[in-house]
Amino acid sequence: MSARLSVDPDSLHRYSSACVDHAADLTAAAARLRALGPGADLYGPVGARFVAALTRAAEGDAEVIATLSGSLSGGARAAATSATAYQVSDDAAATWIAGVR
Repeated sequence: MSARLSVDPDSLHRYSSACVDHAADLTAAAARLRALGPGADLYGPVGARFVAALTRAAEGDAEVIATLSGSLSGGARAAATSATAYQVSDDAAATWIAGVR
């Protein structure tokens, strides 16, 4: 018994677009996290230590977010490429079937 395969290329393209949008949002969030550090001295010695620790933590989070953003960008490319390949295959099959008559 074989499994039926059905793919909706438009859904894959929408997924790809959503991944691109989400990756852009994450990239912006990482940039905001990296911008926390400047001005730590404005909070005095205790506040400066706190802001320095917060900045280190935020930088680590920014790296994780940047990695996730890169993964989403890769997923977007894979989904778009797959959608195009499925559409090309579907079109070729339709052309072949139409010519068999």
